[in-house]
Amino acid sequence: MKTTLTARKTFTVGEISPRLFGSFVEHMGSVIYTGIYEPGHPTADENGFRQDVMKLINELNLGVIRYPGGNFTSGYDWKDTIGPVEQRPRKIDIAWRAIEPNTFGIHEFMKWVEQTGAEPIFTINLGTKGIDDARDIVEYCNFPEGTYWSDLRQQNGAKEPFGIKLWCLGNELDGPWQIGTKLPEEYGRIANEAAKAMKWVDDSIETVLVGSSTPRLSSYPEWDRLVLEAAYENVDYLALHNYIDKYDEDDLTRPPKTERDDTPTYLAKSKRFDRQIEEIIATCDYVKALKRSEKTMYLAFDEWNVHAQPEKENHPFEVGSPIDWCQFTMEDTLLFGSLGLAILRHADRVKIGCQSLLVNTIPLILTDAGGDCWVNPTYFVMEQLSNYAKGEVLQTQFSGPTYDVDKMKQVEYVDSCLVNNEEELVLFLVNRSKEEQLVEVDHDFDQSLSLIEHRFIGDHDLLAKNTRDKQEQIKPQIVTDSVTLEDKKIEAKIPGYSWNMLRMKK
Repeated sequence: MKTTLTARKTFTVGEISPRLFGSFVEHMGSVIYTGIYEPGHPTADENGFRQDVMKLINELNLGVIRYPGGNFTSGYDWKDTIGPVEQRPRKIDIAWRAIEPNTFGIHEFMKWVEQTGAEPIFTINLGTKGIDDARDIVEYCNFPEGTYWSDLRQQNGAKEPFGIKLWCLGNELDGPWQIGTKLPEEYGRIANEAAKAMKWVDDSIETVLVGSSTPRLSSYPEWDRLVLEAAYENVDYLALHNYIDKYDEDDLTRPPKTERDDTPTYLAKSKRFDRQIEEIIATCDYVKALKRSEKTMYLAFDEWNVHAQPEKENHPFEVGSPIDWCQFTMEDTLLFGSLGLAILRHADRVKIGCQSLLVNTIPLILTDAGGDCWVNPTYFVMEQLSNYAKGEVLQTQFSGPTYDVDKMKQVEYVDSCLVNNEEELVLFLVNRSKEEQLVEVDHDFDQSLSLIEHRFIGDHDLLAKNTRDKQEQIKPQIVTDSVTLEDKKIEAKIPGYSWNMLRMKK
């Protein structure tokens, strides 16, 4: 089968934000404790940060990392996490039914995130807290000196301000699972007032408004419209969240009751991301028109991933007991790649993205307490997107074979996105078919292109995983003799059920 993509260098979607491919660490399960932070581990540094994990994180070159949650933030008291570690309170976290020792707090996170090279995104508590708490944390983190909170930060060891620029105004407050669930009018008002107060403390910050937690809620997208109407001029981004699994269950925290999707259906479900993004853009633009505003609202897709069933048991009210610790399959990896491409294709409006979560919970990186670490195959897709999706996304006209399933129609066998920058043309492709596909790109670049590399991720067994015993079962491979570059034309053969990246030097 043959797919043809037509691209023109002046027909662009938009610039790719350096914040588009980031991740997320939450006080959830073993993400923090025994994930990124494990004093006494053979690789831990003087701060307790696992350096075997840090090495893998550094290779991702993430743009942003969101913290400390997630559902955790709606019961979070940041004041518990500062000061001498031995004096910090040990508390129950009711969001995840765990014990939170607060040994990893704001200062520890800021030291850790500096090692990653990523920009921090901090989520405030608008579930059980409010405006005073929001302005105080900005003063503590960002005000230079000479006030109660800024002086306390200095006493706690950070003379210079942390300078956190991105702040999420709570998390998933439309969801009945959230501590302090709110009506949209109620949330919109407190978010608007919190954003105002926070920006009056530091007018350089940007704020992210809570959008719908999932399109599965009946309040979607009415929630988004109502909260935007309340807070449009005082926020900078609207948040989107979505997780795709094989079951279409409403509650991803419980064992599934429905039948698993077959492979064609499962891989088609990435198109739900395209639809969700476009529906939320339409909602934002409606509110812009309603308010006669000159301001365009950008999107923060700050929780996205595939979802799979846990492989380690969670024990309630312990420190660092795993939640959703799982090893992704090759099939999951293909869908993950298409989800990333859906976000990339909307780079004109989606400016922030956070794969969720980085370590141990539906993760890129897996750890054993006191032991080894290794990566899910989704890690390699993320590594390629975060390192090579730079520049601008080009519009492409698609012509090629499609298929229909009950849940989705007109699904392209080849999913694609083309990226252009000063040095390279980069083509990302997912083959949703078991058959080899021929992909032809008709372009108008004057430069003669030369192939840098064709990287491929695939396995004949779609249920294959990277396990602690076979940590490199699935990893990128270099493909040779698969790409032909002619004048104004690229031809590539891509294996069945595969993720591909073609880098071409201009």
